[in-house]
Amino acid sequence: MKELPNLVREKKIEGIKDIRDESNREGIRVAIDLRNGVEPETIKRLLYKNTSIESSFGFNTLAIVDGKPKICNLKEFLTNFLTFREDVVIKKTKFDLKKAEDRAHILIGLSVSVENLDKIIKIIRSSKTPDDAKKSLLNTKWKINKSLKLISLVEDKKGKNLYSLSDPQVIAILELRLQKLTALGINEIEVEIKKLADLIKGYKKIINSKKELLNVISEELKTIKEKFAVPRRTKIIDAILNYDIEETIQKESVIITVTLQGYIKRGALSSVKQQKRGGKGKSGITTRDEDSVVQTLSVNTHTSVLFFSTEGLVYKIKAWKIPEGSTTSKGKSLFNILPLKNHQSISSIMPFPDEESDTKNLQIVFATAKGKVRKNSLEDFSSINSAGKIAIKLDPNDKIVGVEICKDDQDVMLSTKNGKCIRFESKKLRIFKGRSSKGIKGIELSPNDEIVSLSITNKEKIKKDTKSDGRFVLSITENGYGKKTLNNEYRVTNRGGKGIIGIVNSPRNGSICSSFPVIEGDDVMISTNKGRVIRVAVKEIRTAGRNTQGVRIIKLSGDEKVVSAIKIDDNLE
Repeated sequence: MKELPNLVREKKIEGIKDIRDESNREGIRVAIDLRNGVEPETIKRLLYKNTSIESSFGFNTLAIVDGKPKICNLKEFLTNFLTFREDVVIKKTKFDLKKAEDRAHILIGLSVSVENLDKIIKIIRSSKTPDDAKKSLLNTKWKINKSLKLISLVEDKKGKNLYSLSDPQVIAILELRLQKLTALGINEIEVEIKKLADLIKGYKKIINSKKELLNVISEELKTIKEKFAVPRRTKIIDAILNYDIEETIQKESVIITVTLQGYIKRGALSSVKQQKRGGKGKSGITTRDEDSVVQTLSVNTHTSVLFFSTEGLVYKIKAWKIPEGSTTSKGKSLFNILPLKNHQSISSIMPFPDEESDTKNLQIVFATAKGKVRKNSLEDFSSINSAGKIAIKLDPNDKIVGVEICKDDQDVMLSTKNGKCIRFESKKLRIFKGRSSKGIKGIELSPNDEIVSLSITNKEKIKKDTKSDGRFVLSITENGYGKKTLNNEYRVTNRGGKGIIGIVNSPRNGSICSSFPVIEGDDVMISTNKGRVIRVAVKEIRTAGRNTQGVRIIKLSGDEKVVSAIKIDDNLE
């Protein structure tokens, strides 16, 4: 009860509206009220994971095995304990058996002496010293009749009617008190011998029978349980507690928004409705003073998202762990989600494939603002710990502007702020083995120009009697204008060239914001620095050549600028 409010304040458990302690004399009860839309199973698993409602403890499985210390698994631990208990019980039983046999042996001697009492007294009286009496008693063969039956109970001797006394028996006879010679005393000897006979039989059975030995060990453990056990306060049930929170998260398409000052949120894609080209859009996020949207990404809640920082580090987090916000909320600080340093910010984000098997045949391409590109195997980024890892080494004043996944049969396309673009084959870009290199030149930039967009496009598969395979390159400018151009108009050249015109960056258009491949049936989402977004169908946007200005896609006001444009995917497969 004390932990829960702190967890809610620290945002480790979100979705709780109220906590009430309803405990009474009948037991402990805590009532938790949830916000609308929060899955109770999710909160339940978070409580199991973050509080002491369910706890685990360890124990040392070090045991002395064959005289040496050894760390055992559970089966070995129990087996060695059972072996130890068997050894202890056998030793104890042998000790008790010897003690019982010794006592029975003495009592047999006393029984024989009682049966030959007159002769015993005569020998003792005629002896000059106790040693003489002892020797005479040891050397005499004693006739027995009544004692024969008692002897058969405890000893294996097969004699007729003669019995020789042993040294301990003679000593016991000489130390015998006269009261034992009464009828009551003789009867007590017989009763004790019979009891000892039963004990000796039982001890021998334990020593010679493994089943009987295990029964004894079991009874001893039951006795300990009855003496020391307390009633169980918990229940052992045939169930597996599953703490995988992701299983309780509904798989849905979401939009992730990142601002310049490092605030982030996710919202349902369904909340952004499609509008006609040229509209004003709607509010997607409320930004703080002097803050603006710099990145948007369309994924599903189960997708892993890679965050690339301005320092060249990469972090990995599941989309559902990003705080959810309404269309008018400001989002949460990235510093509360990722272990960023004060001087760091996020320059690029990308989704990571859900299937690990896909990473073996895929590569990842980086592009920086200063025109550098680098290709690595995607496997290099499949395992990223919570503290992040090095992704790329950056020059001063350079930053990552795009990171994309590609295959060898695809092409890489770079677009610059001044409207230039270059397209080259991915297979001609060598795979770097290390992650700390700067990369190589992707495009020859003119003064005051920089890369603003990296995209991966498929090679054309144009059928006969057609001019295109139905794929386009969509270009968007910061003043809200854009166009789509046939994919095959962007010719493939060698890496490192000056590129060709992708769209005219006239004063009307302004600088280029983004450029990426689309098809006629796609939707795109455009975000502004004021937090407004518009969702437009690609078919609403005019098809034009490369060296053209395009048409208005979103109507801006004042100093508002377009900062991000993405293709929308359902991401539910």
